[in-house]
Amino acid sequence: MVGAHCGESVVTKNIVFVLHGIGQYTDGWIDMESCAVPALKKAAKSYSFFEGKSLDSFVEFVPILYDDVFERITQHWADLGEGLSSSVPLMPKFAKKVVDLMKQAGDDKWTLKTGADVALYWGFRLFQQRVVLRVLAQISTRVADTIGAGPVMPEYHVLAHSMGTAVAHDALHHLGTESWLAQLKKAEFSDADADAAKADRAEYLDGHGRFAQLRDNPFNPRTFKFSSITMLSNVSGLIHPSASPYESIVRPGSATDNNAYATNYFNVNHKFDPISLIGNFEMPAGWEFANGFDLELDHLVGNVEQIHDAAHYISHPNVHLRLLTQYVDSYSPTADDVSQVEAFQNKNGIKPQSLNAAKSFLKGDVGPLGELVSKLRVLSRLVEE
Repeated sequence: MVGAHCGESVVTKNIVFVLHGIGQYTDGWIDMESCAVPALKKAAKSYSFFEGKSLDSFVEFVPILYDDVFERITQHWADLGEGLSSSVPLMPKFAKKVVDLMKQAGDDKWTLKTGADVALYWGFRLFQQRVVLRVLAQISTRVADTIGAGPVMPEYHVLAHSMGTAVAHDALHHLGTESWLAQLKKAEFSDADADAAKADRAEYLDGHGRFAQLRDNPFNPRTFKFSSITMLSNVSGLIHPSASPYESIVRPGSATDNNAYATNYFNVNHKFDPISLIGNFEMPAGWEFANGFDLELDHLVGNVEQIHDAAHYISHPNVHLRLLTQYVDSYSPTADDVSQVEAFQNKNGIKPQSLNAAKSFLKGDVGPLGELVSKLRVLSRLVEE
C-alpha cells in the first residue's frame, strides 16, 4: 500500500498475523523451515515481480505464539488429574480420558506435548480462555500500534495452520464480539496462572482502548475487517469452543456485510492430510459467492510425513500465488506466473508409486503424527457421545 508523504512514495506494509499449528513452539518459531513464512518467501523468488525485492519490504509477518500458555498453566500442577478437574472440563469423563491418554504416551514427549495441547484447548474452559486471551492481546496491540501510524492504513490478514485454525477462529470471533470483552473485564482470575492471565488481559485492553480512540466499537465487523483469513489444514469444524464456524462472524462477506469478518476467506486442505480430514471443516457453498475459496490439494514435495507441514501447503502455487496477491498490493500474477499452477501439479501431483505411502499417512500409520491422529479420534468419539 503506497501513500504520498512530503512528495515521496511511502510504502505501508500490510500486516499478516501468523498462528502456528500443533507441536512445540517458542520465540523464533516463525522462521522454522516447516512453517509458512519461509516457504512463502522462497516461493516469491520464483516470480519476476519479486526479483531483487524482499517480501519483507511489502509485508510484516507477526508471529502469534500461544503454545507456551499450556506449559505455563500445567507447570503449576503437582497432580495432573486434580489440575484438569479444576480447569472446568466440558464433561467430567473428558478430564479422565485426557489423563489416561497422556499417561499412555509414556516417554513419547512429542505426542504427549502435542496431543495434550489439543486436548486441553478442546476440552477445558480455562485453557480456551487463556489461549484466546493471549492471541487477542497480541493482535489488538499490533493493530493499535499500526492502524494510525502512517499516511495509509495497512491491510490486516490472518494466516493460520492446523490447531491454529481453531484458535484463530475462536479468537477472531471473540475479537469482534463486544459482549465477550465486557465479561473479560469482570473476570476474576484466582488460580496459579492468574498473574500471567491478568498481564495478557491488560495488554489486550490497552490495545483495544488505544484503537477505540480512533473509532467507536473498534473491532466490530461493522467497522473493521480482515482483508483475508487463510486456514491451512482447517480443524475449526471439529474444535470450536466458541461459536460454530458455520454460524460465527469468521466468514467472508462484502464491505457492507456487518456479520462477516473477512473480505476473503481461504479454506485449504490436503487430500492426504489426516489432520485436515479429522478437522472436517466443509466450507458452505454460499461462501464461494462472497469471496470464499475452497481448495483441496493432492501434491507431494519431499516425504509423505511433510504433507501436514504449513510449508508443504504453501509450496503449491495455487496457494502461494493467492497469498502473495492478497498480501502485496502492487503484485498481480502474470500469465506466466499463473501457468506455474498447472506445471507444479503435473510435476508434483501424487504419483502411483507414492500413493500407498500417502494413504498410509492419511490413516495415521506413518510417522509421529500417526499416534496423535489415533488420540484425536478417541477424543472426537468422546465428544460425540
